[in-house]
Amino acid sequence: MDFLLADQTEPRKKIAHHLGVSLRTLQRYAASGNAPRAVYLTLWFESRWGLSTLNAQAVNEAQHARAWITSLERECERLRGMIRALENAQGQAAANSAVFSAF
Repeated sequence: MDFLLADQTEPRKKIAHHLGVSLRTLQRYAASGNAPRAVYLTLWFESRWGLSTLNAQAVNEAQHARAWITSLERECERLRGMIRALENAQGQAAANSAVFSAF
């Protein structure tokens, strides 16, 4: 609890307001070194470690999304090639077309 509070740049009164508790309650949490899980999580996500983790996760997700988009673009190009091949084959006579045109 001390590390998380020491990492905050805002005054303790503002931190308590952000957490939805009184300044005295925040002081009790700090003195006892024990607080509800929600307080720990909030302070952690507001700390430099939490912000760094969130930033790293955002970068990783962006890279993953870009790789997925690239694979979808390759798949679209492959399918466009198949469509072009089928369209080109449509203009050519079939192997058994002479049989059907005789009748």
